[in-house]
Amino acid sequence: MVAGRGGGEGTGSAALREIRRARRQRYVDELDVMELLYRAYVVGLIGIFALGLIAGIIDEVPATPSAVDWTREQGPAVIGIPIAIAVFAGLRTGARGGPLAIEPAEVQYVLLAPVDRGLALRQPALRQIRIAALVGGVLGAIVGNFVFHRLPGSPVEWIGCVALYGALLPVCALGAALFASGRRLTSRAASGAGLLFLAWSGVDVALESTTSPSTMLGELATLPLQHGVTIALAAAGAVLSLALVVIALQGVGGIRLEAARLRAALTAELRFSASVQDLRTVVLLRRQLASERPRRRPWLRPARSGKGRRPIWRRGWQSFLRWPAARFARAAVIGIAAGALSVGAWSASLPALFLPGVLLFVVALDFIEPLAQESDHPTRRRLLPTRSASLMRLQLGVPTLAIAIVLLIATGTAVLVGGGTTALTVGLISFLPAALVLACCAALSATNDPYEFMYTPEIAYGFTTAPIAASSMLIALPLLSARLAEEVEGGSAAAAAVSSAVVMTLIAAAGVALLGLRFRRRDQVSA
Repeated sequence: MVAGRGGGEGTGSAALREIRRARRQRYVDELDVMELLYRAYVVGLIGIFALGLIAGIIDEVPATPSAVDWTREQGPAVIGIPIAIAVFAGLRTGARGGPLAIEPAEVQYVLLAPVDRGLALRQPALRQIRIAALVGGVLGAIVGNFVFHRLPGSPVEWIGCVALYGALLPVCALGAALFASGRRLTSRAASGAGLLFLAWSGVDVALESTTSPSTMLGELATLPLQHGVTIALAAAGAVLSLALVVIALQGVGGIRLEAARLRAALTAELRFSASVQDLRTVVLLRRQLASERPRRRPWLRPARSGKGRRPIWRRGWQSFLRWPAARFARAAVIGIAAGALSVGAWSASLPALFLPGVLLFVVALDFIEPLAQESDHPTRRRLLPTRSASLMRLQLGVPTLAIAIVLLIATGTAVLVGGGTTALTVGLISFLPAALVLACCAALSATNDPYEFMYTPEIAYGFTTAPIAASSMLIALPLLSARLAEEVEGGSAAAAAVSSAVVMTLIAAAGVALLGLRFRRRDQVSA
């Protein structure tokens, strides 16, 4: 009896220790979540302060009658393009097991239990949709606050309509992802459906028509300028987006368990990397989540140079030629979106011109991969018969030219959408300096040491956000200067673009020098 009682007490003590350990782990997880929320709160405050500062610097003047007419007639189709891109990205994410990031224990014990999986998954899906809609609505309200200063209409109408559009944008992306995940669409089927939907929106842009649901939501964003039947079309777009979410939630239980388990493991690593601001690891984990594997055979084989000359040039292009098709498509789509967004912001609200730089920075992070790989292998780099600073500076050449191609795509899109000769002139003058700026910003971001300022997180935040902010402001510089020059009688957009290109070139040269200094200091520390 004593032995039995002792065994029972031992078992009870072990169970109690396990419960206490689980509670401690939950407390630690809650602290991590609170830390992430605090960082999001700080970033949000900084963003609102920056937007207020921009609004005070830029003197918004009423739009010209031609700009108002363009926004009324062609604006809905152009504004609908981000919706189409969001649906395309959502379908591809859902085909890979997203968008839900379920804990591994829930996948193992809850989803394998003899209960309806929809009951377990519907609540976190609704929570994710609510948070995304709230964030999108707040950002949309901020954009609407800038728009009503230029376009006719009451502030309440513009802020409300643009806020509703901003809330429905992530809702459409999540609805498409949940639909593809619950229906277990293959990657090819999801990509094909997304491309068809994107092409449908492109037809609306070309024909200035309103047939696709994304263009209908674009009508919603410009509703204060519309009248008659367009109001019904805007309402129909909102109803269709909500219907997509309802249908997706009904079939959310059809998720693939293998994909959910893999996504849960990668998402946990992704959260940790984001918490320590390790952007390089975030990019690599995102590629694993997207199942982006390099091709075994390159698309083309670059010609060999005599006697092994220009190895950096050859290796850089070889890296890009092994990209999967999805990465090329993403770069092209972002270039198209940046060009269309520039034209829309030119007519509607000048502060929105700061957004294309953020999109193009995402592309630059992909194209800076050859330099980032050299940075990931410091021992091999130091064994080469050249200085690390010179080696890393030479690695900027190929990414700069590749980014320049994306900027030419953005320029062509801006011309076709309605930018005319002004968009062509500004784009051709500034695309090379802008490409070098983006390459430098991406290189500084990809080679940043997340543990260098572990005990001073405020400085670490600055080093993390500075490349993104620099890309946003410097890419907007030629657009803003050209737009303000056109408002001045006798001003030349080309001359303003040339001046901005000179400024961007000087700042890019400073970025190249800073990159070399970073690796020179690292070699001195390791020596």
